[in-house]
Amino acid sequence: MPTLAGAFFTQMVAGFGFIAFSLLAPSLAGITGLNERDFGLAITFIFIGTAISSPLTGALVRRFGGVYTVAFALLFMAATYLIVLAGSWPATMLAALLFGIGYGPQGPVGMTVVTERTPPARRGLFLALRHSSQPFAAAIAGRVLPPLMVVAGWQAGVWTTIGALLAGALFTLMVPSLFRLENPPAPQKTRSGIGGRRWLAAAFDTFTVPRGLGLLWGAGLVFAINQIAMIVFAYLYLLEVAGLTPIAAGIFVSNMQFAGLFGRPLLGWFCDRTGQSQWVLAGLAVIGVFTIIALLQFASKDMPAWTLFAISIACGLSGQTWNSVFTTAMSYQVAPERLAEMNGKAFSFLSLGWMAGAPFFWILIELSGGYDLPFGIILVANLAVAVILVATARPKPERSR
Repeated sequence: MPTLAGAFFTQMVAGFGFIAFSLLAPSLAGITGLNERDFGLAITFIFIGTAISSPLTGALVRRFGGVYTVAFALLFMAATYLIVLAGSWPATMLAALLFGIGYGPQGPVGMTVVTERTPPARRGLFLALRHSSQPFAAAIAGRVLPPLMVVAGWQAGVWTTIGALLAGALFTLMVPSLFRLENPPAPQKTRSGIGGRRWLAAAFDTFTVPRGLGLLWGAGLVFAINQIAMIVFAYLYLLEVAGLTPIAAGIFVSNMQFAGLFGRPLLGWFCDRTGQSQWVLAGLAVIGVFTIIALLQFASKDMPAWTLFAISIACGLSGQTWNSVFTTAMSYQVAPERLAEMNGKAFSFLSLGWMAGAPFFWILIELSGGYDLPFGIILVANLAVAVILVATARPKPERSR
């Protein structure tokens, strides 16, 4: 399916840029004298940016169309990496914020295009395949960027990332038919009021959960924080506490992404076959519980290779596979003409969790002197979400909606 291939590629290069911030952390920490986890806060700044821009997806598509929205977003993300070359913490956080502003709209457009052009009975699988592009990119980045930066310097990693994002923008402009929406967002009614009150009302709407989606979005918020724990702070834990080398930790990141790459299509297929996406989300929360236990109990620089591999696979399943299940469940509850708008709004709402994850860990690590407390809280939250999702699961499959 050409549309799926196009959405896969553009999300893949955006995902490469996303994970590169984490992989640059050891090098930037070394030249600045800061801790790796200080640069882990880049994730928060990225999602502040997405929270600002993703609710504007509908307006951007109405004005520029899906093609130029995606292409301009990728070009903007490439330009932001030039700021990272300054090699300081403030410059990196500024670059992350601006990267997030570009990252926000391109994802919802890709999800909407795939949803529009996929038969409902196969929607879960196709959305999962599209979402698999990000872990695929991160798997490549985890194996390529750390060795490259050891040999050629951290700046080589920055320029490689810029090249990948530019390639995605060029591809989008060369095959525009893959990114045109069949159901463009309908014009929205202008809100009454002027000045600050109108902006306040718009901001309130951005983070207001639509009726009927409260449980799903609430669970998504926990999964978003868990995702930061799995893909960022598990990696930093291995560097700072377990004592792994940057290359070994990079392989961990790569293996974790491979778990997401293969796990997302498998879960998408399973959701299509059973319609029970809520049960699938509950199962992922349970995996998160056992993953945290294994990480805290068994991770060390002397652990066998198979132990590191098993933990990385568990982290990947827990942190990287829930997104497509969430998107599939929501797609059946939203009118087609509102998909781009609602995908953008959901992405913005979930950005609250992605934003909160890094400061949450950083503050609790500083206060408690270790990773046990923040990981323990995430463990309890995963367990609570699993119980609630199972207790409130609908008796009829969602695909019948």
